[in-house]
Amino acid sequence: MKIFVDENILIKDRVYTAGMLAHFKPPYSATVVERIIAAGMEITDSENEADAFLCAEQKEEYMLHIKPTYGTVSRFGLVAGVSSMEQIGVSAHEIATAFYVLSVIAGHDKNDGTSYLTEKYEYVSTAKELKIVDLNDINFEYMEHIDAVYTIIAAAEFSANISRYDGLKYGYRTENFTNINDLVINSRSEGFTLESKLKALMGAYVLSEGQFEKYYLKATKIRRLVKQELEEIFKQADVIHVPDMKLACLSGCPAIMMPGGYYMAREFDENKLYALRKELSK
Repeated sequence: MKIFVDENILIKDRVYTAGMLAHFKPPYSATVVERIIAAGMEITDSENEADAFLCAEQKEEYMLHIKPTYGTVSRFGLVAGVSSMEQIGVSAHEIATAFYVLSVIAGHDKNDGTSYLTEKYEYVSTAKELKIVDLNDINFEYMEHIDAVYTIIAAAEFSANISRYDGLKYGYRTENFTNINDLVINSRSEGFTLESKLKALMGAYVLSEGQFEKYYLKATKIRRLVKQELEEIFKQADVIHVPDMKLACLSGCPAIMMPGGYYMAREFDENKLYALRKELSK
């Protein structure tokens, strides 16, 4: 089986070519990369030849993407962007392929402080009939705040994480400098995309004195309430049909993108998402 690994997942000695990681040559591989190699899978440089794709964000060109429960797949070796939401998942054309690869990479990793202690996860398509609800059809109190909360927390964490990229330690370094201030400023100006710069500026703003409580702290409180409300919903439903992955990222719940939309389940209930494809085809 051939696996394509996204650039934000480290592969030992793979030289990066773009952005702030340009020219960076990792001295080690991510845990997920080590596990797929140990399982006899082949890493390919061609997306067209790949049977599956390891990535932290879904790839629209694939038929489906599985985002597992946060903490079930090691983040060791994942380039940090939005640490509390990013989770390495699997994109593939076939659901059986995606869940097989997920079973290989999932499990406890001592190198990842967010990793659950369960050594191995088994994924099977459960036969039970699923109760599916649409988020738009239920009284979800915090629905109107999801986008704002997601944006604020993502920007804050991204801004904090990219502060390490200064052109000194590793990654892209400008050739246009006469002193250390020029080196840092020009490396970041040339290395970051406009989108990254805008996201970092927003993150710095919501974390700044006078704005922290107004934006970031309030967003984290609403995030906690969102998780509590989801727990109540999952007492009555197996799967929720959602507009995108944002709610799953905020809550740490597993989710799947496939033809027909986005669906999420309770934490550790990936097997219900596995069964969902068959349920929807009835």
